[in-house]
Amino acid sequence: MSTTISISRPTLISIAERLAAVERDVNSARVPVLDSLLTPPALAEQLGVTERALSEWRITGRGPAFIRLGKTVRYRSATVESWLLSQEHHSTSEEVRY
Repeated sequence: MSTTISISRPTLISIAERLAAVERDVNSARVPVLDSLLTPPALAEQLGVTERALSEWRITGRGPAFIRLGKTVRYRSATVESWLLSQEHHSTSEEVRY
């Protein structure tokens, strides 16, 4: 059984516009990548979630993109901001539930 998710065109445009705005901000800031990396504990604190939640999101692909350096995990601030904007909804009918 397959499920089809329908997203209205205005919603897609709105998401695309918000992501483009974040990319413009990131590109204009020219912050070195190494200076903007977040550790899982730091990101968990900022988001108000547990490190375990971040780990589960990495495993399932539901969270922000991450960088793995050997055994350590880091998150780019700009990537986290883009991911957060993609989580913004105007109604519960727009949400994709996992």
